[in-house]
Amino acid sequence: MPDFAWQALRRAGQFDLRRNVDLTVEGLELVPAAGPVILAARHYHHLHDGAALMATIPRPQRILVGLDWIENTAAKWAMDRACAAAGWPVVIRRRPDATGFSAEEARTLVAALEASVEALRKGEVLLVFPEGYPTIDPTWTPKTTDDEVLPFQSGVVRIARQAARVGIIAPIVPVGLEYRAGERWTLTMRFGTPLQVATRSDEIRVLPQLEDEVRRLSGLPTKS
Repeated sequence: MPDFAWQALRRAGQFDLRRNVDLTVEGLELVPAAGPVILAARHYHHLHDGAALMATIPRPQRILVGLDWIENTAAKWAMDRACAAAGWPVVIRRRPDATGFSAEEARTLVAALEASVEALRKGEVLLVFPEGYPTIDPTWTPKTTDDEVLPFQSGVVRIARQAARVGIIAPIVPVGLEYRAGERWTLTMRFGTPLQVATRSDEIRVLPQLEDEVRRLSGLPTKS
């Protein structure tokens, strides 16, 4: 990502926090200062989550984004081009009751996997929200309660495994976000110990472990 684009995004995140959020950060030292890394974060707020991470981590980040919420064709085209220019992988999010994959969904997933691995090959930070949907969204969300966490999708561990297959070791850092509502949002962002995925068995083992750790770091009950 060009330096000027990253700096603009970082300043935008800082501006959002100044206006709307009181942020406390714990465990930032657990995020590697260099080399490929995947951030796996709880998705609570459609805007503040990304803004807080952009403003906090002093490294350029690429975000795995879903653009299926855009209904206007021209706006969708423009956002697709903007994400391509920024190097942000794009997916079509699956609704919780969906079965099977359409041809378009499958093509998008393959392209997003390739773009994600390429970002990691360059030693960059990839931000993933494994739930897919935030709790607070201006369009639609399947979540029905404030503390609900959707089951983590497997893409986050699959990206790490695919990277490992071509010799790229990308630790997955769990990120908890604990919000409190008020005149301004109060947000505690907590980073956890990185997890490693290199094999298929690692994928199966790490995914529930990752979800539990993100829940714990977010101040929520774990499944196990």
